[in-house]
Amino acid sequence: PFEQRGCMSACHTGEGKPYGNKYTQTAGERLDMWHWKGVRTGTIGQIDDQYVDHTPYDKDKEPTAGRKSDPKTGGGYVDNVSDDKKGPKFALKGNKPAPPYWIVEGEKEAFDGSKYKAGDEVPSIIVAPFIGDRGDIPAKDVWKDGVRTIVFTRKLVTGSEYDVQFNDPKKEYAFGVAVFDNAQVRHAYVPGVLKLKFD
Repeated sequence: PFEQRGCMSACHTGEGKPYGNKYTQTAGERLDMWHWKGVRTGTIGQIDDQYVDHTPYDKDKEPTAGRKSDPKTGGGYVDNVSDDKKGPKFALKGNKPAPPYWIVEGEKEAFDGSKYKAGDEVPSIIVAPFIGDRGDIPAKDVWKDGVRTIVFTRKLVTGSEYDVQFNDPKKEYAFGVAVFDNAQVRHAYVPGVLKLKFD
């Protein structure tokens, strides 16, 4: 279980993916996973609230295995691609070229190719704050002197079946940390188990 082995308890290699799949060892066991994504969620001040359950990997039926997202009623991120998949559908306000490399949902405009010159870039993603269970972790990040600092908050007790409930201030809560540096699946991680303690 996670309390003894940390993140490695949910990592399964040798199943068709070079860096393995995530799912819990035991049916009914669920891990609460918080995923800060620099562009997809950091730009709108959130952490993506997700979870891992016991769904084993199946190339056709369950390609993401146990990795799931908490429910949402709106918001999120989508690729900025035209209906014919040949270019962008939307642009930054005023059809200005990037940066930034994301478009906030409420600020998007229809893409007008006549406003760009060779070498100009258009953001490839549209972002909006998650609404609902998936968006209950606000976050703020700062990049200074080569160090990124992320500060996030969450209610101790959310009432969601997908969230760990911090309802006992005397209890130690096991957790792990992994860092993905511009990578989809390959990551550095802290081996073993870290413990969250309340003062």
